[in-house]
Amino acid sequence: MSQIDQSRVKEGSAENSWNASQRATIWAEADRILADPSFKKSRRCVVLFRRLVEHALEGGDEGGIKERTLGIEVFGREADYDTNTDPIVRMTANEIRKRLAQYYQSSSRHHEVHIGLVPGSYLPVFSFGLRVVSTEALEMPAETEIAQNATATQPASGEREADAHPGVTAKTLRRPRLLIALLMVVIVAAIAVGSRWTKWINEMRSNQYLLWAPLLETRNPVTICVADMSISDLSGPLNNDWASMLSDEISGKKQPTQTADDSSMPLTPFVDAEVSTRVAGWFRTHGKPFRLVRDSRTSLEDFRQGPVVLVGAFDNTWNLALFSKLRFHVQIDPVSKDEWIEDLQNPASREWKGSGKLLYSDSSVDYAIITRIFNKDTGTWFVAAGGLGMHATEAAGDLLTDPDLSQTLPAAVRSGNQNVQIVLKTTVIGGQAGAPQILAVYTW
Repeated sequence: MSQIDQSRVKEGSAENSWNASQRATIWAEADRILADPSFKKSRRCVVLFRRLVEHALEGGDEGGIKERTLGIEVFGREADYDTNTDPIVRMTANEIRKRLAQYYQSSSRHHEVHIGLVPGSYLPVFSFGLRVVSTEALEMPAETEIAQNATATQPASGEREADAHPGVTAKTLRRPRLLIALLMVVIVAAIAVGSRWTKWINEMRSNQYLLWAPLLETRNPVTICVADMSISDLSGPLNNDWASMLSDEISGKKQPTQTADDSSMPLTPFVDAEVSTRVAGWFRTHGKPFRLVRDSRTSLEDFRQGPVVLVGAFDNTWNLALFSKLRFHVQIDPVSKDEWIEDLQNPASREWKGSGKLLYSDSSVDYAIITRIFNKDTGTWFVAAGGLGMHATEAAGDLLTDPDLSQTLPAAVRSGNQNVQIVLKTTVIGGQAGAPQILAVYTW
């Protein structure tokens, strides 16, 4: 094993201070960690890790910042949220520890400072001046001593051992070693197979897998339908009276129609494209074939060919046409242009209303709906995900594809024959969507 000579360790406590050079070194290392592939693909790990480093360098509490405080500041939770039923901070911190271990294990460069996270707390540790002594240097004296002792007390070869023990050949002496080696190979293989089997079983039991299960159990490919529009749409009625058009689609006055002209360049919102890509990757990982289609080039007949995923809310005309009569659906006021999620059991309420400043405000909220439903008109299963704004659509995509969030999905998704609707909220900080927070669940 490697021996680490740790010359100096400074923890993130109020008693410790760093000079300008040390702070620059810590932030440089933090930026390298956040840019590493093992970190940057998890937005929750990025925002929490950066906040913990900031807290430590600001001279925070010696015990580290509290879980509830992090839940409120980083993930947009309410002040009285239950940390036992919503362990998003603990889950993300554990993931950070794993990713830090992967980062330092795979990195071959010299690190002026190592950043760690104390188990059981949210306290970063900054370790300066680490010197690693090679494994060979540590083990050589012991090996040399053993070899010298063996030379002085043991026969020089297998033949001399055989001579010392009449009737025992060198081949006989090698058999136990061979059997032990074979046994070790079998044990290692069994452990590897068992680990994969356990991982597969756990995945099959996860709420996330079971939410998708009705779509996975069919033979036909999944159709992923993503919103699109043309340049003419942006300069025409959509730009001038978009709220009235959306209101007509929600009320059923306007039905989706296929675009006859396929020569125009399709434009898809970036977030919708990103979520569609992640959903496609999820299906690919689970061996499910899929096809990607544009909503303007899709008819109801296409949806009869197999299960469907609709990405986007206001911008996906099929989401508005098919699901605007469900209990939870997006709504818009054609005059004020207010956007909200409407609950048919309480239609007067606009509690889940967008701020209207999602693109410009550093602190805001956004809401989304995830729907899983068996459509009797097409005879196929649908999963639809879309938000009032782009941030909530992104958060809905996280909930559908990020395995770390599987535990936060409601138990209602475990029943494969139930229709389910989930209303979620995300806090937008600095233009970035936070973790999804489930507000309501409805099954029928």
